[in-house]
Amino acid sequence: MTGETQSNRIDSLTIDPRYNGPTTSGNGGWVAGSLARLLGAGSVSVSLRAPAPLATPMLVRWRDDGAATLENDGTLIAEACRAPLELDLPNAPDPDQAEAAGAMAQRMSAQEMNAPYARCFGCGAARSDGLRIIPGPVGSDGIVATSWTAPLLADAAGRLAVEATWTALDCSAGFAWMPRLAAGTPIVTARMTAIIDQPLQVGHRYTVIGWPIAQEGRKLHAGTAIFDATGKVQARSRQLWLIQRA
Repeated sequence: MTGETQSNRIDSLTIDPRYNGPTTSGNGGWVAGSLARLLGAGSVSVSLRAPAPLATPMLVRWRDDGAATLENDGTLIAEACRAPLELDLPNAPDPDQAEAAGAMAQRMSAQEMNAPYARCFGCGAARSDGLRIIPGPVGSDGIVATSWTAPLLADAAGRLAVEATWTALDCSAGFAWMPRLAAGTPIVTARMTAIIDQPLQVGHRYTVIGWPIAQEGRKLHAGTAIFDATGKVQARSRQLWLIQRA
């Protein structure tokens, strides 16, 4: 860290290649969560402007208001700031239904090992070292869900790292929209606003859900949440995804 004031403070951030989304860039949730960790506890909004390169030191530039930008060689990668989370949260689905939906989705994804995101750290079915959060439809309200055990990606206090929690919140929003789009429609995370209500415990079983909220042309709004075994929310997010131009 250099400089004397918050406005000219500069930090460095590098995304380990393990935490990819597309094969050549960082998972959106991991990148956003990395910035959220730097901003500290509370609700944080991160806008993703360009793919984050892997294994490349990037600059985190801070402003006096506490907001930050992530840059690589003059290219703006992301912007992060504190912002309220406005989200109507559905009830947690029945854990058995969520587990069954996730198991079915896992089987279907296993048949698509060459899909663009098969090796995504968050949802890739081809990753033995990833989170493998692959939710399936539950009920008739557009909710997708799966049961999931938090892996050994702990912070100094032994809780699931912030970056991993944001990653766990990320991909389910995309899964919520996929059944409503033409097969193969390319979509990417553009913004996440999230809060961790209760740090996740490594080795504990959770229910992860996603649901569509609204579509505005190429813009897809969605919500995601993580619940504990009692149905209490542990983390939640509202997301904007974009349909990529041809």
